[in-house]
Amino acid sequence: MVDKKIKQTVRKKQQSVTGRNVISVEMWRFYLMWGVVLLCFIALVGRAFYVQVINKDFLQNKANANILRTEKVKAMRGVIYDRHGVPLAISTPVMKVVMDPRDYFDNKKLYEDTMAQLEKEPNNRKLKRQLPDKNLNLDELADAVGIDRKDLRKKLNERPRSRYLVLQKEIPPQQAELIMKRDFQGVYMEKNYKRYYPQPQPNSQIIGLTNSEGAGIEGLEMQLNERLAGIDGEQQIVRDKKGNRVKDPEVVKGVEPGENITLSIDSRLQYIMYRELTAAGVANNARSATAIAVDVKTGEILAMTSWPSYNPNDKSSLGNKDAMRNRGAVDSFEPGSTMKPITVSMALESGKYMPNTVVNTSPGSMRVGNHTIRDTHNYGALTLGGIIQKSSNVGVAKIALSLPYSTLPTFYQRLGFGQRSAVKFPGESAGLILPKSKWNVSEVATMAYGYGLNATVLQIADAYAMMANKGVKMPLSLYKLEDQPQGEQMISPVIADQVLAMMESATMPGGTATRANVSGYRVGGKTGTAHKLRPDRKGYSTTEYRALFAGVAPVSDPRIAMVVVVENPKGSYFGGTVSAPVFARVMQESLRLMNVPLDKPLDTPQSSK
Repeated sequence: MVDKKIKQTVRKKQQSVTGRNVISVEMWRFYLMWGVVLLCFIALVGRAFYVQVINKDFLQNKANANILRTEKVKAMRGVIYDRHGVPLAISTPVMKVVMDPRDYFDNKKLYEDTMAQLEKEPNNRKLKRQLPDKNLNLDELADAVGIDRKDLRKKLNERPRSRYLVLQKEIPPQQAELIMKRDFQGVYMEKNYKRYYPQPQPNSQIIGLTNSEGAGIEGLEMQLNERLAGIDGEQQIVRDKKGNRVKDPEVVKGVEPGENITLSIDSRLQYIMYRELTAAGVANNARSATAIAVDVKTGEILAMTSWPSYNPNDKSSLGNKDAMRNRGAVDSFEPGSTMKPITVSMALESGKYMPNTVVNTSPGSMRVGNHTIRDTHNYGALTLGGIIQKSSNVGVAKIALSLPYSTLPTFYQRLGFGQRSAVKFPGESAGLILPKSKWNVSEVATMAYGYGLNATVLQIADAYAMMANKGVKMPLSLYKLEDQPQGEQMISPVIADQVLAMMESATMPGGTATRANVSGYRVGGKTGTAHKLRPDRKGYSTTEYRALFAGVAPVSDPRIAMVVVVENPKGSYFGGTVSAPVFARVMQESLRLMNVPLDKPLDTPQSSK
């Protein structure tokens, strides 16, 4: 009985122990499973967080690289106008043909692989739908774009993984549209602008030109490039794997067109001036001819051009660098006798001389150091007006030497010689006034009649405009002015009027510039015939000259100051016979176009004869 109870007790203990072990194992398995699930869940959440938050930009960029293309939207370059709104430089739309070689080769490989599989499964519709539906024929593409077939294949094979290859830079929009209709693989268009110059030769040396990328490289196109260029925009285009546009372009950055610029130039006067310079240059077999016309009242440059010139629309004409220079601003030279009215102005300002002061120029020459100064004739006793009328070198040299040597060069510097004008044209020369240490008797004497210093046509025109404007110097400007600028009184109005009257005498009978007269207008001016330095700079040439005339009209109320320079004329080489007639023809038409009132009776046929 006792044994039976003991056995039952042992069995119960064994059952209870076994039960607890079974429950512990099952719970351990349960927790393990849930732990694994939880870890997987955490891993998935972590991966999602990494992909969508931490590594979002990288993956987005990878995706965008396959479907998005960012294209530059070219800004339209600003228009350059003359003072009357006539366009002198405009931009016309042209298209650039661009190819994506990587896209082309990827789709070509897809086509070839798919066609190989279709040979095995000709009825597989799924494979047929994978075939690229664009034109893969490179020969047709080369013919359509207008390039050599071999060259196209060579370019593609050299850059098979490139995403950007320019096939043709400038084609008309109509031709571009026809190319796009051919649906070539990887080919698209970029809109660009080509610079066009409606009146090329008369204006090219001022306006300059742009390169193939539309950036200014010469003249005002270069100087004003930032203002004219504008700011390019950007747009994003979504394409599918076959290169087709999925939706319309999205503007990422707006385009800001370039600023329009209005010049002070009158294109009518510019044309007349270039026409007459060309005629004079050809007739005199000259090396070049240059002229500038300035509005005396405002300082605006109405015309400035040179012959020979070039056509910026024709790239083949760009080889002649000599013709591309704006000689009026860039070239400096010894201005010769055109400086004599300025020397006389200095004499009057000194107080030592009056207009009727007599200077003895006999015997028509004078010795200064090792140099002999000569006149063409022995003019004897001359007043200051007579010195200008007869263009006496001896007269102005004696005047300059009668004053402290620093007086004349300092006066020249005050008027703007030896420094760049207010125009600040690219490459503009400052000319040259010798340093103070060289202001000796010889230098000052020759400086009085325009040797021993260098000046530009701009500087001479500036000085004559100042004298014509009652001694008030207006800053020269190549841009149309809306408001009257503030001038600077450089010399007394009385002295300016006195010198102007003396310059008028030079165009009267007995003067050196009778051929500068303009029918119906009083003209004042001064001729200049300057020997050119020899190439070795050892003395002056006896066969090469520079013929000049500088003048203003009408004398009663001056409106235009003009300078004409003809370099190396053959045959006659005097400023009065070569440059003065050019001045007269250009001035006559300019005053007429500007409706300037007459200030003297018109010449009759008999008086003209």
